[in-house]
This record gives sequence, C-alpha cells and structure tokens, in this order.
Amino acid sequence: MGVYNPKMKIDKIYNEKDGRYLLEQWQWNDKLLSKIDFYRSNESLKATHTYLYDENRLTRVQMEGSYSDFIYDGKELRTINTYTGSQLLETYQLSFKKDKLSHISIKRSAKGGTDSDLMSFFIPGSDHLSLSRPSSSESKGENYDYSAAEMDFVWDGDNVQYLKMSITRPDSIQHLTFSYVYDDNMNPKHGFLSLYPIQSILNDEPQYQLCSKNNIVSVMVTDEYDIFSKTESFTYSYEYYKNYPTKVYHTFLNKETWMQDSTLIYSYIYLY
Repeated sequence: MGVYNPKMKIDKIYNEKDGRYLLEQWQWNDKLLSKIDFYRSNESLKATHTYLYDENRLTRVQMEGSYSDFIYDGKELRTINTYTGSQLLETYQLSFKKDKLSHISIKRSAKGGTDSDLMSFFIPGSDHLSLSRPSSSESKGENYDYSAAEMDFVWDGDNVQYLKMSITRPDSIQHLTFSYVYDDNMNPKHGFLSLYPIQSILNDEPQYQLCSKNNIVSVMVTDEYDIFSKTESFTYSYEYYKNYPTKVYHTFLNKETWMQDSTLIYSYIYLY
C-alpha cells in the first residue's frame, strides 16, 4: 500500500456540469504522481498538492499551510497524521484483514480543519450527494463538530460493498451506512488512498474512498443522527476508453415520468 502506479495515468480532469473548465492537472515523474494543480471555474489556481515518496511509496502530501504524513508497518499503511502548520489535527489508525482495509479509527486533536481539499476528486460526481447537517429543530444543539469516528469496510472481491461509520458528536453519535454497486471497468484512481474523503464525510461534504477496483454506478446512504434520519441514493454512468472512464454522468430517475436522465459532469484526459 502507498504505491500508486495505474496503467492509464490521468493528465487532466474537466468539470462539465457548469460550463467546461479545467478542474485538475496532474504531473507525473516517470511512474510516480508528483503534483496536482486544482483550478476554480475562472481558471485561477485554487491549490497545489505535492506528493513525496520513500522510493516508490507515498510518505507525505504537502499543501499550503498543511500536510498529511503516511506511516507504515512493513508493507501496510498503519497511521495517517494530518497537520495544520505544526499542529496535529487528526490521527487515523488503519487495520487490515487479508490485505484488505477493514477498519479506520479517527481521533481529532484540535478543532478546525485544513483548507487543503486533499484529493477531493476521489469519486466524480460525489458532490451530488448532500448529507446536509440537521437543523436545530432536528438535533440537539448547534454544535455539530466531531471528536472521533470509527469506519468499518465490508468487501465484495476487490470492491468495498458497504462502509459503516459511527461519528462521535457533542450530543450523540451519528451513524452512516454507505452501500455501493460497481461496473466491470477500471477505476483510474484505484489504490490512491488518502484522507480527504473521510474528513469530508465527517464535515457533511461526503466523498468516497478510492479503495475499489471498479467504478461506482450507484450509492445509497443512510444517515441517522439524534432524531434526524434520511436515506439518499444516486447513480452514475460512464463512457470508456480501454476499460477506463473518459466521461462521467450523474444519472437520476424522474419519479413523475419514470424517465432516466443523465447529465455529463466530468471528463478525463489520460497520458497515452
């Protein structure tokens, strides 16, 4: 773990849903990803992530004013520490069963977060999933910050079938269950494990882990917190080149007409 060397290497990712513009530009040093530049819709640079290695294994992701360190025990990634400046923000302890990620325990050391958007590209279109925090009438109090979380992964072959989370909030524990269905084609970010998807779920901007080999075609999320509970589901479709996605569509079903509509949201350009 910690080595990311896909057969098809991403060059650029374009946002297609609000007028086409460059969202990310990836730079490679031979087989290793060295840098990703993230852009705003006006084409100005939003952030840069630099990837540092010990030989071929990722050891740090460096951002402006923050970074994440990856610590290994033999071949397995065991701990990820995230920092803002020199202050430890969060610690992630990872456990494995038969070489598969089985559990992550998260402890928060300080309030606040980074502005790094660390690998916010994990699953295209995940911004269509809105686990909005409950209103004051639906939950106890206004403080929705978290201090700890536990994540359990259930696998079906090389894909995560279920992801179950419990998040410690000031007044109670929030429970989330993610259920996934996949296609048979290759996820170009398979094996590119990092932190931001976990952070963003905890802060109500859910993304998804890049553990799985194939591309997600549907996701269902159940969110239970205090007296607040809801379930959301979305589907995705793709165009492919050599079994890799080149275009990603957010697909939904009109319940009045029962007609399916797919909206192009992202496109990939690869290095050939």
